[in-house]
Amino acid sequence: MSFEGKLFDNIAKFKEKIEELSRQDIEKIEKLQEILAKNSIKRKNSFDILRDLKVSGIDGSQISPLKDFGIPFGGVQAARVWIHHGKGDYDIKYKSNIVYESNIEFERFKLEMELVRDCLEISDVVFYDGSLSVLYTMELSESLSRAYRREIDSVLFLSEKYETPVIGYVDRSYIKELGFSIYDSYILADYLNLYEFTNPIETKKSPLLAFYFKSNPTLPARIEIPKWCENLYRKIAEIVYAECVMGSTTGYPYILERAHKYAKIDEKEKSAFVRAVKSFKISFKYLSKMTVF
Repeated sequence: MSFEGKLFDNIAKFKEKIEELSRQDIEKIEKLQEILAKNSIKRKNSFDILRDLKVSGIDGSQISPLKDFGIPFGGVQAARVWIHHGKGDYDIKYKSNIVYESNIEFERFKLEMELVRDCLEISDVVFYDGSLSVLYTMELSESLSRAYRREIDSVLFLSEKYETPVIGYVDRSYIKELGFSIYDSYILADYLNLYEFTNPIETKKSPLLAFYFKSNPTLPARIEIPKWCENLYRKIAEIVYAECVMGSTTGYPYILERAHKYAKIDEKEKSAFVRAVKSFKISFKYLSKMTVF
């Protein structure tokens, strides 16, 4: 729907449209409990929940290509933190790569998925910082979409093989799958009390389920799990709760806090990377012929 005239001149009309959508949403929200049940955490002791569990967390970071400086390269780095709760054992593993500009997002994702696959056999549960289901609905080239799905499908296959749940943790979700005009997380912000969570729902076009967990007083986090974990979602919610309680903010998983800390590329490292790449004698004519997605 469009309006004649300038944007500013149509503010009153926009307001009317938003109010109309809000009225429709309110009618649906009143029936929300009928279509989406909510649950509460039964066990509150985070140490009891996590005791003897082997938990891994994976996150990544990147340096975007500096085109203004004539540098068509980027850097990607991913880190995996593995902790055996109650035993004091832990391990940190890195993967990194220097990639050509067009592949930067995918190359980071690929490194993260490599680390997920590598730790499934030695973990009881694996946290990934981000959404997997959204990659099935993003507008990507056909070849890039297939590449993303191959990475995810291989992770889900091994997750089921080793019976190790993979948790995609989305701290701030902007997905709409409940049929409202605004984001699901905003709709559920008042519906869920602290540490309550919804039943799992189907995700659009992906082989994953999702439920929402209110780990802080503001917006609930979106938790994505493989479909084979459907009967484990209550146990998974307990683990998410316990990890969040252990975190420094009590609203974000401790294991992902650690993974983020180690995966982050700081400003000093970025500056050193730029200086190093500038010093390379590189044939950019050759690079322009590289195959990209």
